[in-house]
Amino acid sequence: MTITDEPGVEIAFVSSHAPQIFLERQDSPEVLAETQAGMRRMGQRIQESNLDALVVVALDHIHNHFFNLVPTMTVFTGSPFIAALNQETVELPARPDLANGLLDHLLTNDFDPAWSQKQVLDHSFMVPLHFAIQGGLHVPVIPIILNTYVPPQPEISRCFKLGREIARWADNAGLRIGTLGTGGMSHYPGTPRYHDPDLTADQEVLGWLKAGEVSKLAEMSAKELDVRGMTELRNWAVAIGARGTAPTAKHITYVPNDHCGYAVIEF
Repeated sequence: MTITDEPGVEIAFVSSHAPQIFLERQDSPEVLAETQAGMRRMGQRIQESNLDALVVVALDHIHNHFFNLVPTMTVFTGSPFIAALNQETVELPARPDLANGLLDHLLTNDFDPAWSQKQVLDHSFMVPLHFAIQGGLHVPVIPIILNTYVPPQPEISRCFKLGREIARWADNAGLRIGTLGTGGMSHYPGTPRYHDPDLTADQEVLGWLKAGEVSKLAEMSAKELDVRGMTELRNWAVAIGARGTAPTAKHITYVPNDHCGYAVIEF
């Protein structure tokens, strides 16, 4: 529980998931080393937290959810957890029992997630977990696929509320749960601004998180998120919201880059 007696998960992280971090084809050795070390530290800290499960909130880059069906949010209730990039995979244990419990809780508390038992998840899950496993992570995973890729997308305030509901579920069930939200920071893939991320906006958001001003993140409009190249911070809002109503960043790894500032942040 937080100091305000509001429920909060045991630990929360947010992390970049750019495929370049894993493929090592574009970024400098210095950028890769610092970012990968941050992810390994994340894995160590999560493993040390003695969790029943880690809820990982990421997206689908039109691998599983194409234009015939794009759910706003999907809880993966299958087993095991598998994510892939470039014919490489990571696999972790899953907890279908807990995933179904979370699904039921959300359905009775004003959320309407889809569910799936047959998905190989993409690099938004695979990249940070690959390096977290190197840091010692072997916690069962409950994946949530949030549509932060194809408009229309959920309001970020709604995503923060989803995080709060995950915290209530964990508290009601007496579970030790952690959260990880992946994505960001500012980036513009496939556009003329690819090499022009808004690093100033990155610093502004990092300032909010250091000061515990998470409400400023949760109040960003869809237009602001799009203009700043930060649509994936909706995933961050879920993970941070689960930690508390106003958690403060405890440890920040941030590496500016010419196409995306990489971050790994603990709450």
